[in-house]
Amino acid sequence: MSDRDKQNKYNQHSNISNSLYARVNVGQDANKNSLDSAEPVHTGGSMNNDDERVSDNSTFTHTLVFYVIGLLTSAIVGFGIFKLFQDYFYGDGVNQALPSFLLIAGSLLIGFIISAAILKKIKI
Repeated sequence: MSDRDKQNKYNQHSNISNSLYARVNVGQDANKNSLDSAEPVHTGGSMNNDDERVSDNSTFTHTLVFYVIGLLTSAIVGFGIFKLFQDYFYGDGVNQALPSFLLIAGSLLIGFIISAAILKKIKI
């Protein structure tokens, strides 16, 4: 059962109609999708306001672009950090593993933070 179905079931049991459409159009019963009045009268209101639109971050395109940008920026940041601190990555045992782990983890973190910021800015 989806979140919308759960919310509609809760609204029906609690007699709550918190739909924007029900608040804008007074003669409408949001739970039944039917008019309360005898005649359908349009009372005004818009459902296409720019300030009510929310970007959908669950689309395939958004996810794909997020991972592509994140991995590319992670690779660029990781390569740059590796070149700057090249001498720290040659050692024995923990002296070699710890800087390598920190490089991979840090560059992935920075890359995906940058990716999220870019996508928020361009609003894909």
